[in-house]
Amino acid sequence: MKISIITLHYIQHYGSLLQTYATQKAFEKAGMEAEIIDYIRPNATEEAITKDALQKKGFEKNFIKKAAFLWAKKIENKKRREFSNDFISKYLHMTRRYKDYEDLKNNPPEADIYCTGSDQTWNSDYNGGILPAYFLEFAPAGKKRIGYAVSIGKDKLDPEEVEETARLVKKYDAISVREQSAKKIVEDLGFPEVQHILDPTLVLDKHDWEPLIAPRMVKEKYIIIYKLNDNPDLEAFAKKLSEKTGCKIVRMSYYLNHFKYQGKMIYSPSVEGFLSLINYAEYVITDSFHCLAFSLNFHKDFFVVYPKKYSTRLESLLTLTNTKDRVVKNGVCESKGIDYDYVDKVFGIERKKVFDFIEKCKAGLQ
Repeated sequence: MKISIITLHYIQHYGSLLQTYATQKAFEKAGMEAEIIDYIRPNATEEAITKDALQKKGFEKNFIKKAAFLWAKKIENKKRREFSNDFISKYLHMTRRYKDYEDLKNNPPEADIYCTGSDQTWNSDYNGGILPAYFLEFAPAGKKRIGYAVSIGKDKLDPEEVEETARLVKKYDAISVREQSAKKIVEDLGFPEVQHILDPTLVLDKHDWEPLIAPRMVKEKYIIIYKLNDNPDLEAFAKKLSEKTGCKIVRMSYYLNHFKYQGKMIYSPSVEGFLSLINYAEYVITDSFHCLAFSLNFHKDFFVVYPKKYSTRLESLLTLTNTKDRVVKNGVCESKGIDYDYVDKVFGIERKKVFDFIEKCKAGLQ
């Protein structure tokens, strides 16, 4: 039985790549042949992303700042492209590249089931509109359509997108989402039963991830910092923790301006290196959902600093695992420790729900 999955595999950062691999692997563990549809949405080319970022910075009319920004982006994009393409070529089963949606619609891959995968595939703000590709409008008539850990990425739909989104989701045979808010949104659209499940990266346990973890990269005991946003609280807490424990500060990033911070920088490591730096750390400090997810999976002593936006997923995962006391507030965290027996028990229950969902989706096709 073959499943074709459309997701945001091409977003060049660790979370998107690893959730794509984890989605593929989950269906393979359920005895299916899985492939990733190589379709890239129009506003996700490097040129489009750089142009959008330049406009947000307001540098278009300042020649010096614009030149410096474009120079930095060129280096960052090159490094991100390298680790992304390397990971995709080694671990993902890809279809041919589709040049645009019309190409995909006219020549869809052959499969028994078509799947909208995880990441923000139903976030119209992020994707630049309601894109038919991510609602499986290209799937041949009569074929089963499912959503697997789909993300909407916001608490409610804009009023003007409700009617069209309702029309599209009602064509699905089964839908699971990775956010409680998304479950309510889709059920309110008229879909009868939506299941809230784990993010794909947590559906796999550490044993599943071990073949991908690179050898240890830092000899000394260290604190790893992986952050996506500037936050003085995070830096202040890291400095205090380093002084208290004697552990070296190490950070990983694909942003050049993060070289200004304290500690050893490992710039744009491979995806396997990203996993390694979390796995071998004494402590992890992050504002990233997927870094938190792997910290939990690898039983790390972690601390979370909420970003100003999009902290809902972090809070939800911390609540699920009874680890909300690991949040740093005003540079302080008063946690007494992490009960990993409880965390593992919760993940065991939640993983079973995921594979029950997949088996339900397979029903009637065997």
